[in-house]
Amino acid sequence: LISTIGMDPMEGVERFMMGSTTLYNGVNVTCALIGLFSMSQVLILAEKAIKKRAKAAKFTGSLLLSRSDIKRLAPTITRSWIIGNILGILPGAGATIACFMGYNEARRFSKHKDEFGKGSIDGVAGSEAANNAVTGGAMIPLTTLGIPGDSVTAILLGAVLMGGLIIHGLQPGPELFSTYAPMTYTFFAGFVLVQFAMLGVGLVGCRMFAQVSRLSDSILIPSIFLLCVVGSFAIHNNFVEVIIMFIFGIIGYFVRKFDLNAAAIVLGLILGPIGENGLRRSLY
Repeated sequence: LISTIGMDPMEGVERFMMGSTTLYNGVNVTCALIGLFSMSQVLILAEKAIKKRAKAAKFTGSLLLSRSDIKRLAPTITRSWIIGNILGILPGAGATIACFMGYNEARRFSKHKDEFGKGSIDGVAGSEAANNAVTGGAMIPLTTLGIPGDSVTAILLGAVLMGGLIIHGLQPGPELFSTYAPMTYTFFAGFVLVQFAMLGVGLVGCRMFAQVSRLSDSILIPSIFLLCVVGSFAIHNNFVEVIIMFIFGIIGYFVRKFDLNAAAIVLGLILGPIGENGLRRSLY
């Protein structure tokens, strides 16, 4: 129902726009995500007693996985890698859905279900492996058809990568891998090198990144609130989208309070327009 807000894709009739031109293309998915997952967390934290600065636990052990951990996580990582690649290839799905599906499948197949919700290593591996795999899958429709695989690819790769290719006279399609193969495989090789750079940054900085958990709620609440407002406004420099973010923040708050699944709303927002277009075309 929320995805029907905006102009009718077949007849061009305004639907539930309430006189706002901002809703011409429907509800901005990014603003909705910020509200559902970030602003709702601010409201959850704000209703509780402010927690003081905690003492960080001393870090012991190796930063790398042991053989037993690798053996335990191998099936989860493989499963989530497949899920992420498939969802990356499908235009419109993206990393958010892949994360939830990877986490849910990791929990469903895990032999340590009681650890989930308490920092389970299976849950982290399941969601992050799917999240990272989406990036590679999303490159397939982008380079072959010029269609971004998800919203992040549309913003970053669609604007930066494809813009750079077009400047050099390259067009998305099969010729990228034949006529312009040297340049195409050069930036593919760059993506491979970036993975090792990210691994190095993660290993070196993980001790420092963990200190974020020491921050008091009195610092986190206003910081997250400010980032939510600035982030939703900066998308199109429109205050209406800030209001949309607040509305979805309230929706996300009640979703959490009633133990519902916010991912279902995300699925509806992303897949709703695609499903409606297909249905309307088939009816006409």
